[in-house]
Amino acid sequence: MRHVEWTILGISLLIELIDHNAQYWQAIAKVPHTVAFVFLGVFALLSLVFPADRPLWQRRAYIVLEIGLALLALVLGMAFDILLYVFIAKTCFLLKRKEVIITIITTGVAWNVALVWLVPRAIRFMHANPGYWSDTNQILVSSLINNVGSYLAASTFVTLLSFTVVAERKSRRRAELLAKEVETLAATLERTRIARDIHDSLGHTLTTLDVQLEVAQELRQRNPEKALQALDTAKLLASQCLQDVRRALQTMRRSDFNLDKALSTLMEQVQQNQSFRVQVKLNLPPLPLQTSHQLYCVVQEGLTNIQKHAQASRVGLRSWCTTDSVTLELIDDGQGFDPTAPCSGFGLRGMQERVQILDGELKIVTAPGRGTQIQVTVPR
Repeated sequence: MRHVEWTILGISLLIELIDHNAQYWQAIAKVPHTVAFVFLGVFALLSLVFPADRPLWQRRAYIVLEIGLALLALVLGMAFDILLYVFIAKTCFLLKRKEVIITIITTGVAWNVALVWLVPRAIRFMHANPGYWSDTNQILVSSLINNVGSYLAASTFVTLLSFTVVAERKSRRRAELLAKEVETLAATLERTRIARDIHDSLGHTLTTLDVQLEVAQELRQRNPEKALQALDTAKLLASQCLQDVRRALQTMRRSDFNLDKALSTLMEQVQQNQSFRVQVKLNLPPLPLQTSHQLYCVVQEGLTNIQKHAQASRVGLRSWCTTDSVTLELIDDGQGFDPTAPCSGFGLRGMQERVQILDGELKIVTAPGRGTQIQVTVPR
């Protein structure tokens, strides 16, 4: 806006300096021609201020001052039509839409009343210069019809253009706010994902490591040889923890990740480190990488909970498919738990979040002393 206003002020200044043939406005002016430079100077100073962030009353006063000066200049015989439309454009940025419409109507009425008020002097100028206009009717037509039409057309164009710019600015600001919200949400989701992955991958291995260390503690006096074997297993598990951190689950996210094979390997590892029997019956179809990864983590978390809490003697994992869905079921004959009791851990919450990501359904059937059945169904 400032650059546009400065350009128009510069052009108006050049016109005042160069156009010595503007006999009409010089004749009807009631003040010396040099007063026009004073008005242009005041307009230039006002152009340095744009109170967009000021209180509403200051914005209103700013608009009234500029438009009032333009009307005063017209009454004194100096027409700054183009600058008036710049001031109208400023109104669109500084005031509310209702106030903009009121300002445009009021300014249009005042502007055209001032032009009509100048008609007698224009007629006197015509009589003094017969060749300038042919008759009085031409003066009236020019002063009334042309000026009113020009004001309506120009003010409508400027107002619509300014409203478009204002709407675009608001849309851009909303887009920036939405982008910040999306960025914050993405960061939150990423933190949740990292926490869930660390819990599922390291939690499983560290649970098994803790069991082996407990075995070593219990057998260190009675059976040192078995205690050493448990320590060796614990060392291997500690190395596996480090690998899990370094790989950050890259192995499970390979493009050639085979869920059937990965789950079978996982169950074999669990059986080697635990005293319960494991039964596996899997026949999974090829699934998207994201689905395979989430299902693997759900089963891994279920096995971690069984090792930590279930005290089970048998664990079973099986799957079946329909044309629309895939179901995995993990069952143990352990001590179960009360599903209505508050849970402070991340295990069940992480499982539910992963199933929700896949738009699936998680069912947990359990009761104290009656084992646990975890069933996950996801769309194919």
